[in-house]
Amino acid sequence: MITDVVSDFASPGPAWPETPPPGVILDLRTIVKSFGVLQVLRGVSLRVRKGEVLALIGPSGSGKTTLLRCANHLEQPDGGEVWLDGELVSHRVTRGRLAKAREGELRHHRAEMGMVFQSFNLFPHLSVLQNIIEAPMSVRRLSREVAVQRARDLLQKVGLVDKIEAYPLQLSGGQQQRVAIARALAMEPKVMLFDEPTSALDPELVGEVLGTMRMLANEGMTMLVVTHEMDFARDVADRVVFMDQGLILEEGPFEQIFTAPRHERTRTFLQRSLQSNNEREK
Repeated sequence: MITDVVSDFASPGPAWPETPPPGVILDLRTIVKSFGVLQVLRGVSLRVRKGEVLALIGPSGSGKTTLLRCANHLEQPDGGEVWLDGELVSHRVTRGRLAKAREGELRHHRAEMGMVFQSFNLFPHLSVLQNIIEAPMSVRRLSREVAVQRARDLLQKVGLVDKIEAYPLQLSGGQQQRVAIARALAMEPKVMLFDEPTSALDPELVGEVLGTMRMLANEGMTMLVVTHEMDFARDVADRVVFMDQGLILEEGPFEQIFTAPRHERTRTFLQRSLQSNNEREK
């Protein structure tokens, strides 16, 4: 694990980090994060392959959201490494030594990871079109003409091209979240990160957002999804990862995790989650 600065290439000490295996698009290695005396992540390692959909499940406070925010450096990890598409993005090389990446470098890499939040985070004073084209024009340096066409294409994809001139407060929660997805996709990210994208929605609006996410999964988008939607995890996720108290307790295909969990904590969580889902459906 790399913390701040490690030895140079020739001197003894921690081994120079190996690049991820072919096909791994996101590689999180021994990520550590604390807030004051509270240690939220306790050395979490996770690899996501290109085109894979991972569902992160677990109780509130288990570290799932913090792991996503450390992946794209909205939160600075206290320790560990983040690799994206074979490149070490959490650190830089200076005079043959590794040091933590600067904020400008992190902004560049952050643009390669789309992030969809619980609360939409659209700019209320901007139209749907303006919300989508702002980052591609300012960060990717796209012309307005190209950015607008990309926005139209993405709104067509998520079924909202007729709302292109609307403002966020004129949309339902489900529509706002689909605009947020289109906005993230407009940057053409290598990975999409979803932080409980349906948790702020009324139950009748959940399906339209999950439908959009299923479409992206079917198109081969790499996705890391924090979710309490077990049906989505079953239908879409290639792997399910269960976290508790800042650690990954187990991971594997849906059927393995849901029908034969190895850890008692996983079993208890799933029983309560499925019971809660059944009660909501009554």
